[in-house]
Amino acid sequence: MRKYRLYSILIIFICVLISLSVVLITLEEYPKVTKAQDNLKSYQERMSNPVDALNPDISGSYTGELIIPKLDMDCTIRSDTVNAYNAVYHYPESVNPGQPGECGILGHRTTYSGLFKNIGSLEIGDKIMIKDSNLEKMYTYSVTSNGDDIRWDYKTNPVKFSEEGESRLLIITCYPPGKKEAAYIVHCKLVSTTDA
Repeated sequence: MRKYRLYSILIIFICVLISLSVVLITLEEYPKVTKAQDNLKSYQERMSNPVDALNPDISGSYTGELIIPKLDMDCTIRSDTVNAYNAVYHYPESVNPGQPGECGILGHRTTYSGLFKNIGSLEIGDKIMIKDSNLEKMYTYSVTSNGDDIRWDYKTNPVKFSEEGESRLLIITCYPPGKKEAAYIVHCKLVSTTDA
């Protein structure tokens, strides 16, 4: 009986030591977690603040708007980062919207607003618009294929954008959703250009 009591005391002592170490680690990491949460909140507030129309930030980070009516989506196109809320990224090595060749737009499915979470529901013929604020033009594209171009080898064979031929739009996101195993590409062609 004494032997079991000794084992019980030893097990309780080990559990208390593990619990204390977990509490100490939590207390050490708490300031870092709080700081990270504050940074995220500050970043979200900065990203959601309206731009002063009389004194816009023309640092080159804004290039237009991406509008996909079927997905009820209207977001900013940026050229400086893909990791921004309610924004997608224009590949600088691709052409600008409306120009001959391929314009590449990258967006997230599950993070930073997850704008492309339902991108797989687009069908051939669905419309995608890009509003270019600098040129005051609206480019309307039509989906030509969706789900047919999944590039599993994109890390060793990066997506290259043509700079000639008809004006096309490539909407690119991760595949499968939430993972970076492949590049999922929706192909579109320009169908009209109007004044915005």
